[in-house]
Amino acid sequence: MEAGHMGMKPVDPALINSVVVAMPEKGVSMLLRNINVTGAKWTKLADRILNPFGTKSSVKFLSDLHVTGELTMSMARLTTPFIASITMDMQDVQSNITYVLTGQSTFNNDDYFIIGPERIAVRNSRMPTFFLQPDTEETRIIELVLQTNQSILDHLANEVVVALMRNVVDNFRLFASRVPIKHYYQYVQTNP
Repeated sequence: MEAGHMGMKPVDPALINSVVVAMPEKGVSMLLRNINVTGAKWTKLADRILNPFGTKSSVKFLSDLHVTGELTMSMARLTTPFIASITMDMQDVQSNITYVLTGQSTFNNDDYFIIGPERIAVRNSRMPTFFLQPDTEETRIIELVLQTNQSILDHLANEVVVALMRNVVDNFRLFASRVPIKHYYQYVQTNP
């Protein structure tokens, strides 16, 4: 995956274009752009459930991630946004990915997994730590908003993890559609 085999995207570091979190009840929106995420390479597989074809299967990952990016905060009562560079550390992030698994045989009798649409649920066991740069009035205002409304920071971290895991699932999908099952699972003969 890291070497870009078969068209897969490297996931460590992962480059994510942008994520946005809007909190209309607070009149605040946060845009995180040019995101660089590291640490996915050391993600641990915590659980895997492989169910029969046509039913939901799942994988659960545990990650420690380091995130950098450009944060833009817009507030409903102000016309100009506040901009800062943010660095975040997320520890013990749990990602649960569920998907429908089916199979397909080709004309040469090779079997392949087909991974259907995924659903990604993220759970942070603790609040991400962060710091902002440069030390200006704008960054102090953003920091105050993030510290007083920690749900904004939590939502932002979750969106980054979901975007990263979508890249991981896309890589799984490419791998499963191009490498026959016989190369990574052993077939078991059953007698009817």
